[in-house]
Amino acid sequence: MSVAAFVLGVVATVLSVASLSWQLIDFLRRGPRPKLTPLVGLMTPDGLVTNDASADVREVLTDAEGNLSAGPFIIGVKVVNAGRAPCYVDGWAVRAEPGGTSLVPVEKPIGGDEVPLEIPAGGSAIFITELQHARRFAEVAERVQGQPPQIVLAVTSGARTYVTKPVASSLFSLGPDADSEVHSDD
Repeated sequence: MSVAAFVLGVVATVLSVASLSWQLIDFLRRGPRPKLTPLVGLMTPDGLVTNDASADVREVLTDAEGNLSAGPFIIGVKVVNAGRAPCYVDGWAVRAEPGGTSLVPVEKPIGGDEVPLEIPAGGSAIFITELQHARRFAEVAERVQGQPPQIVLAVTSGARTYVTKPVASSLFSLGPDADSEVHSDD
């Protein structure tokens, strides 16, 4: 009888730990979980041509600009809500790290979504501005800090702020009004 009670106790303990673990995982996945990707690209009459801005994709975008009737180069952030609850985006900004100085786009977006915005569970949104604005901001931040800053894109949701991976600094040389190779990747 004592062996059966021991086995029953072990089984009950294992099941309770599994149940508690499942409850914890479910609790952590219940809220909004925004996943951010920095974007760079260009506007065309047919839509946006975008690529991941954490890598040097100048060649791809320059070729696209030459082959398409392209408008301005853009920079932005794609937000995917991987959680089970809606994600409320209050605002977004281009941020210079480590100082934390931010450029908040205030003009009407040339494309993408406007803030504030509610992103449903499993949904996504894109927030963009012209690359020339971010380029000028990066140049000012470099003069103030005395060294090239890391540029990230930040999204605020309530009291929380989420940031992307750093934008490849070589991308700021895109466009007709860019200084010749002002920035370089370290």
